[in-house]
Amino acid sequence: MTQNQGWGQPPNQSGWGQPNQPSPPGQEPPRPGQQPPPWQPAPGPGGYGGGTKHCPSCGSVIDARAADCPRCGVRQPDNVYREPKNRPIAILLALFLGSFGIHRFYVGPIAWGIVYLIFFWTGIPGFLAWLEAIYWLTRSDEEWAYKYGGPVTHSNGLAIGCLWALALWPLIVLVLLALSIGGLVFVGGEIGSILSEISVELEPAG
Repeated sequence: MTQNQGWGQPPNQSGWGQPNQPSPPGQEPPRPGQQPPPWQPAPGPGGYGGGTKHCPSCGSVIDARAADCPRCGVRQPDNVYREPKNRPIAILLALFLGSFGIHRFYVGPIAWGIVYLIFFWTGIPGFLAWLEAIYWLTRSDEEWAYKYGGPVTHSNGLAIGCLWALALWPLIVLVLLALSIGGLVFVGGEIGSILSEISVELEPAG
């Protein structure tokens, strides 16, 4: 590698990942023959940091179009750039339209969305979509980006909290309903005991 060659570019091109592109603030470009750190993302279609994915072997963030990992050299199983999917949107679709498989038409595979749509009348797809929404809520941003493509974006904490509330709302309603029924049964039993005692006291002595 020559002095004028940038990382990830053909010979005789300068810059950090792109021709005539400087290093990101606070980060030094690798010297000739030096491997970049594993956390360093490779340039993507939109320039530095755009269109990246994780190498399944070493976990490095690399260019989404890379055929081989520049860090470990492992051949990438998927060399096709995938449009990143928004996790909060996918969760909302699963919670409100999951019975019809709309969330699967969004994140894929579409075949599962068709299956959900065919059997929506059974109620099973809605339950499965609810479970999927909770599962996606428990995943990290890195895991989501690794599975559904695109760069790692940090989700808004308030939005995730609201989604948790929406996802757990059916359980909260069931718990409140069970407590209400139990309370009514208990109160009804107490009232019945009191009325029985009153009726016994009011009966004339035989």
